[in-house]
Order: sequence, then structure tokens, then C-alpha cells
Amino acid sequence: DLAERLAQTTAERVAQTKRLFEVQEEERRALARDLHDEFGQCLTASMAFAASIEAGASADRPDLAEDARAIARVASRMMTTLREALARLRSQDLDELGLEACLVQLVAGWNTRAEPRALVHLDLRGDLAGVPSAIGTNVYRIAQECLTNAMRHGKPSAVYLRVERLASREGALALTVEDDGGGDPMRVSAASGHGILGVQERIAAFGGSLSIGRAARGVRVAARIPLLAPLPTLDRQFAPS
Repeated sequence: DLAERLAQTTAERVAQTKRLFEVQEEERRALARDLHDEFGQCLTASMAFAASIEAGASADRPDLAEDARAIARVASRMMTTLREALARLRSQDLDELGLEACLVQLVAGWNTRAEPRALVHLDLRGDLAGVPSAIGTNVYRIAQECLTNAMRHGKPSAVYLRVERLASREGALALTVEDDGGGDPMRVSAASGHGILGVQERIAAFGGSLSIGRAARGVRVAARIPLLAPLPTLDRQFAPS
């Protein structure tokens, strides 16, 4: 009786966690649309007005033309920040392009920043085309957070992201992010905020595993997510005393 109720409770909790991630993705898409439609248009209009003011400024008012250029520069920086925020928020391309193409875009986004802190290398192995959409979305979000953490908790010159579909009967995805930034794995694990906690929750919801350890010159984060969700068993819930 206890074992059955525990298994049922565990299954319900996992289902609720997965649904929570789906709701989060829906909210991200809605927020991305609002930011694009409202802020994007306002910034574009501000840059156009600034250009018009600069063009119409008389020769005896160089200060007016310089103020217009300053407004345009600020608006341009805000537009760049908005594009980066939209790239982080959007995930609908996963359904259209697939996990592999979206990971390529993610890495390209890091490497084409105006001031990249590190060069990100991508290594994709195995067939990622048939990965279920829900798992693909979560792997993308995990990769996104791990790259952010690699930049935040160290000073790397290179970060290596590898996603591999493992050949096994059940099938699994293995994700590894390794950097040479000299960070402390304990600091990453104990970091305040929701980044690592969110990664742990995403992986646990699909019955996966996560390890954070030391690499040769930095930190190594490794995750493994089965493509077929394992059934909860009594052995998984109780450790021997």
C-alpha cells in the first residue's frame, strides 16, 4: 500500500513539474512577443526620431545634433540588449528547426556578442532529430543556463558544450559543459539564485542525473537525461539504513 501510494505521489509530482516547465515556456513566448511588439517598435521609432533631429539640426546648433546622436547610441544599445533577451526567451524555434539547429544558434549568439568573454565550442554527436520536444526544450534550457554559469563563475577563454545521444536500449542524452575559467565547483553548486536549482529540477523531472565537478582548468557540468522516463520504484525512494 505504502509503496503504491508513494509511486503514485512521485508520478504526480513529476507530471506537475513537467507541466510547470510547459507553462514557463508559454509565458516566455508571450513575454517575448510583448517585448518585440512594444519595446522593439518604440526603440525603432526613437532611433528614427533621433536621425530626423540630427538631419534637421542647423549648422549653428552642433549641440542639438550631438544630443540626437547620443539618443541614437543609447537606443541602439537598448536594441542589442532587447535582441539578446528575446534570444533567451524564445524557444518556439525548437519545434521548427529542431534541437541541433537551436544549439548551433545558441552558441553562435554567444560567439557573436560585441564583447564575448570566451569562445564557445559546440560538439554534437548522434542523431538529435528524433528527440522528444519536451526533452529537447529542457536540454536547450539546461545548456543555456550552464553556458551562463560558465561565464558568471569564472574567467574562461574557452567553453566546450557537448550534447550526445547515447546508443542504448532505452536511449539517453548526455550534456557536458566544461570551461577553463578556474572556477570552484562548490561555489557553482552552492550559488544562490534559481539557475542551478532550475537545472536540477529539469533533470530530475525526466529521471536524469547531474554532476558538477572540477575540470582540468575549470568546472565541468555533466547531465544525463533518459529519453524514456524510468518508472519509480521502491529502491529509488528508500536508501538502506
